[in-house]
Amino acid sequence: MKILHISPDMHTGGAQKFCIDICNELAKNRDLEVVICSVEKLNDAQQIMYQKINPNVKFISLDKEGKSPFIMLKIAKMIFDVKPDITHTHTRAQMFAALGLILFGKPNVHTIHSVAHKETTKGRLKFYKFLYDFFKFTPISISDQVLKSTQALYGDKYDVKIDNGTQKLKKTVEYDKTKVFIDSLKKDNNTKIFVSIGRFYPVKNQELLIEGFEKLLEEGIDAHLIILGSLDVVPVHAQKCQALINSEDRIHLLGEKANVSDYLIESHALCFSSTYEGLPMAIIEAMSVGIPTVSTPVGGIPDVVIDGKTGYLSKDMSIESYKEALKRSIEEKQIEKESLIKHFEEHYTIEKCANAYLKLYEEKIDGNR
Repeated sequence: MKILHISPDMHTGGAQKFCIDICNELAKNRDLEVVICSVEKLNDAQQIMYQKINPNVKFISLDKEGKSPFIMLKIAKMIFDVKPDITHTHTRAQMFAALGLILFGKPNVHTIHSVAHKETTKGRLKFYKFLYDFFKFTPISISDQVLKSTQALYGDKYDVKIDNGTQKLKKTVEYDKTKVFIDSLKKDNNTKIFVSIGRFYPVKNQELLIEGFEKLLEEGIDAHLIILGSLDVVPVHAQKCQALINSEDRIHLLGEKANVSDYLIESHALCFSSTYEGLPMAIIEAMSVGIPTVSTPVGGIPDVVIDGKTGYLSKDMSIESYKEALKRSIEEKQIEKESLIKHFEEHYTIEKCANAYLKLYEEKIDGNR
C-alpha cells in the first residue's frame, strides 16, 4: 500500500507533528510505502519539524511561495507521479489537493485538527461539504467534541472518530543543559515550573495565560512560566503579549525550541489558554511523561483533560478563572504521574492511532475498487 500524506507546510504545529508521527509509525511496516508532501517551500523555519521525519518516509516539497495560482495543478501532477493508493490531508491541504484527487479518483481521508466550524473559512467549509457529499473524501474527527462539531456542520453520517495519538516523549541531547537552566530558576524544590507550547497566534490567546499568571504571582505563589513558540507568526500579537509581562524575572519567552520534551519533562504542568482547539498534541505528549495540563475548557480539550483527574480546567475564559485553575494545580492533591502515563498508554499512543488509520485506509481502498 502506498500512502500519501499532504500537509501545507512543515511549521511547528500540532497538525504537522501529527502528520510526521503517524507517517514515521506507518513506515515501520515494510509492506507500506509512506510519502509526505509539503506544499510550501521548505525553509529554515521548518527545519525543526522536517528533521523529525524518519528516513524511511519519502519527503516531497512543492516549493510553493506566496499565493501561487498554479499550486493545485502542481499537486495534481505530484499525485499523478506518486500514484498513491490512499491520500491523507491535513489542514488547508485538502483545499489545494481537491482538484488532483477528483481528477485521478483517489480516496482521501482528512483529519480535522480543530473543531470543524473553525477549521477554515465559511466558503471553504461549504466546498468541503461538497467534497464529502459527492466525492471520495472522508472527514476524520480527533475527539468526541470535534466529532460533535463535524456532525453538526456536515451531517450525522460523518461519524468516523480516531483519537489523536503521539509518541511518548523522550529526553534529547539538550536535556542536561535544559535541566540546569530550569533548576537555576528554582528557589527550592517547591518552586513550580509551568510550560506553554505554541506559536504566538491570536487563537492561542497567550494574553489570558500571561495575565492569569501575573495574578498568580501577585498572590505570592513561587512559580515560573516558560513560553516556547515562535514570535514571528503574528508580530503584533506577540508584541501585545510581551507588553503584558510585568514579572520579567518569572515569565520567560524563549522562542521556538527543538527540544520541547526536555522542558515538559522538568515542568509542573503544561498550560493552554486557547479560544478554540481540536485535541492538542502537546497535551497528550505531556501526559505520556506524567505531566498534567492546565487549560481553558475549549474544543476537544475537555475530552482528555478531566478536571482534577488528568489536569485542570478553568470554569470559563476569564483571567480570574484561569488563575484559579493554575492555583488549584499547585494546592490540590497532586495527580499521580503513573495514572497519567497509564491513561496515555490506554488511549493515545501513536501505535493505536496508526493502526486505526491503517484499518480505515484499507476500507477506503477496498471501497474504491
